[in-house]
Amino acid sequence: MQSKIMLALKPVIIILLIGFIYYPVLIWMWQRWFAADSYYAHGPLILLISGVLIWLKRRELAKTSIQPSRLGIWIIIAGLILHITSALTRVYFTSAYSLFIVILGTVVYFFGKKFTLTIIFPLCFLLFMIPAPMAVIESTTLKMKLFTAQVSVLIIQLLGTPVIREGSTVYMSNTSVVVDDPCSGLRSLISLSALGILYVYIVKASYFRKVILFLLSIPIALLANMIRTVLTLLIANSYGNKIITDGLLHQGFGLMVFVIAFAGLFLAGRLLGCQFPQRDT
Repeated sequence: MQSKIMLALKPVIIILLIGFIYYPVLIWMWQRWFAADSYYAHGPLILLISGVLIWLKRRELAKTSIQPSRLGIWIIIAGLILHITSALTRVYFTSAYSLFIVILGTVVYFFGKKFTLTIIFPLCFLLFMIPAPMAVIESTTLKMKLFTAQVSVLIIQLLGTPVIREGSTVYMSNTSVVVDDPCSGLRSLISLSALGILYVYIVKASYFRKVILFLLSIPIALLANMIRTVLTLLIANSYGNKIITDGLLHQGFGLMVFVIAFAGLFLAGRLLGCQFPQRDT
């Protein structure tokens, strides 16, 4: 009886230990998720989706034999070494990745390799909730907003509207607009990459077609953001800058990016012959 109780308590103790060891990292992730103008506001949603994906595997998991593996111990040790190194150098990003390694090792240790492979995608999907270092975010944002401004100006010129650009500032006949960080497209690209890989996982297709579909999600996300930026500039030129600072309109444009991107991703999937799996009746 006591051995059964200890067996049941063992995973709980391990989870509590992981929470204690990684408390500073969890706080860092939480702050990055809910920061103003966060690039990773989708972090909590990633957790929820991973949980749902594992729950959808419940019947398959029930038929999978549980064979605890000591390989998990070595994976956990590797993760903890990375965590210690990251803590000493105060690099939260790599420490968060070590948390993923420890979680993976814990699953392998308690349930075995076959069980882990069954839910490997939901586990790896958790990587999308780990924020990138701010230095990387700032550098990439700068490059992307300059690229967005440059291409948007080119498109507007092709439409016959006079426009010039200096850096990320766009000058038109009736207004001037700064293509700022939110318009760089990086935020939508990060979120839509997660959506893209989830869509690729769900649909039925060959691995080659799935890889092509995921790769297409990147230009689709960029194109959707480009459409948003061009429309914003044209509206500002016609109605003035005040209209584009309206919160409701700004949110509407942000939603439009996701609608266009998902529609483009769905269309690309159909063209590649990808299909949603049929539910068992």
